[in-house]
Amino acid sequence: MAKKFFVEREKISSDGFRYRGLSSSRLENLTDAVFGFSITLLVISSQVPTTYIELQASMYSFIGFIFCTMLLLGLWNNHSNFFLYYGLHDKTTKALNALFIFMLLFYIYPLKYLFSYIGTAIYATLKRNLGDNSEALKVAWRDLAAADLNVLQWKDLIIRFGLGLLLIYLILVLMHLNANKKADELELSNKERYITKTFIHEYLLLMSVCVLSILIVLFFGGRAAGYAGGAYTLIPILLPLYHRYRIRKMKKLEL
Repeated sequence: MAKKFFVEREKISSDGFRYRGLSSSRLENLTDAVFGFSITLLVISSQVPTTYIELQASMYSFIGFIFCTMLLLGLWNNHSNFFLYYGLHDKTTKALNALFIFMLLFYIYPLKYLFSYIGTAIYATLKRNLGDNSEALKVAWRDLAAADLNVLQWKDLIIRFGLGLLLIYLILVLMHLNANKKADELELSNKERYITKTFIHEYLLLMSVCVLSILIVLFFGGRAAGYAGGAYTLIPILLPLYHRYRIRKMKKLEL
């Protein structure tokens, strides 16, 4: 409903890209359903609390749930924009979209586990520093202790997370490369071709951050997991900077 309202009002993006996929296809609807199912799995995969204390303790993982949902919605937005911009439904796009769905479903549990652990640890530490000594906090700390992640497990977890995200971004790169290959067929203007290449470069930048994170734990081991995770904080810094650079260059080229 929201997408329909949006496309009825706008047929060209703010940067001048003409929308070629104004009507949703079965391919997009299937992927939307998988995204919805993935977000649902973030909730239903958790054990239902049997006591009020356990209910309070479950709230400590809420930060992790927020992070997971934000990441999934970001990927959904990228995927949605691709079909909105290009409207492609060729065999290559269908095959890549199938791989995208597979990776998304395979990726959801490592994603939930990592962010639930980190989110719980952050919130529990904050509550303890504020003087909280409730039973719920003790349960949360007990659950963290039960996980008992050692150095090798942290290394493996960071690598799993990085590889999953890397492959998802790689699929988005390949989808855009296919769109760029069909530029003449899609009747892309010079400006639209430039924007398409910008998308590709930005996904490659995201992939490079994933590779950096993986390399950190490969070379320095699980004890460097904090630094490997911190590598992802480069994304909200580098991506907007590169995007602004490409926009300025586009204006200079008068596209």
